[in-house]
Amino acid sequence: MNCHSWKSSYTTTVLLVGSCCLGVLAVAAQQQQQSRSNSKLAGAFEFVLDFVRRKHSSHIDDDSATNGMQVLGAGFARSGTKSTEEALKILGHKVYDTRSMLEHSEHIPRWLRAAEDYKQHHNLTELESLLKDIEAEGYTATLDFPVNLFALPLAELRPNAKVLFTIRDNEEKWFESWSDITHLMGHLICRPWKWLIGNFDFPEQLLTILEDFPRTHSHYPEHIYRPLPWFEILHHPAIVDDPGQKERWIALHRDFQKRCQETLPPDRLLLFNVKQGWAPLLQFLGVDNAELRQHDFPNVNDRSSLQTVRWVMDVVAAGLPVWIALQSYLAYRIARCGVAMITSAATGFEKTKRA
Repeated sequence: MNCHSWKSSYTTTVLLVGSCCLGVLAVAAQQQQQSRSNSKLAGAFEFVLDFVRRKHSSHIDDDSATNGMQVLGAGFARSGTKSTEEALKILGHKVYDTRSMLEHSEHIPRWLRAAEDYKQHHNLTELESLLKDIEAEGYTATLDFPVNLFALPLAELRPNAKVLFTIRDNEEKWFESWSDITHLMGHLICRPWKWLIGNFDFPEQLLTILEDFPRTHSHYPEHIYRPLPWFEILHHPAIVDDPGQKERWIALHRDFQKRCQETLPPDRLLLFNVKQGWAPLLQFLGVDNAELRQHDFPNVNDRSSLQTVRWVMDVVAAGLPVWIALQSYLAYRIARCGVAMITSAATGFEKTKRA
């Protein structure tokens, strides 16, 4: 057996064994790790379940009337957007982001149409219609990529909304983090997640439409490793690894920030680094809360937490046939139990009738 075959067989065996023992591993992790690690593991399981069910656990369930869109995020992913989202939640906002797009999958073709209309004709009709529907569900803020690409047209539609451009210390650090997280979470375009959540390349489609960013495609086997027929691992994401992509992303970030600064007056735009803490954000949003200023700014979605999420998703993905078999068996047992109960009731009724 050559080295490649041995490696492939070994990897497949490990993945299968790990999948079958998921419950044992989870219990062992809870017993052996410290409370912080336990919290991350539990949060990872919750994230995966919510993701598959299209449920956004970070949303605020509020059916009350909304004041409309008040904060528009212009910053790219990995610039502190998730920490900022947590801060906005503390301030009472309901945030629309990428997961919201997935939760409301019917919105995705509308975002694509809105992008085409705006780019080609500066027509905001579709975007305004979509925005009204989003506001009707109580959302008061937008954040993260690719919703951030609509920051300027949304600001045009909502002239009283503030625009929040989250940034890192410099663009090099931002791209390093963006590339790192793309390697870590880019498996969403791979099996089985692309089967479970559908086509996940809509962010890149929007990027191409609105910013003329060159499309890239990660293919098997050049970019993707397939240890099992239903399970793939993205080892070389073309969107960040292909030649020239780093320079393109940094140029995009720089140009988009410049356009926002040239288009919006200073009182409507804040370049915000989460390291600055609460003070500049509260001042920008006109929130007077001296106590909150003294608290640490939220720090969520750190790499170690996402690494835990990735581990859980890989185990779930590798063991997909096991979960399907267990679910099918459970459904079978429930059906048999139901049939037995109905049969027993019918027999009892027949005996009573004869008596």
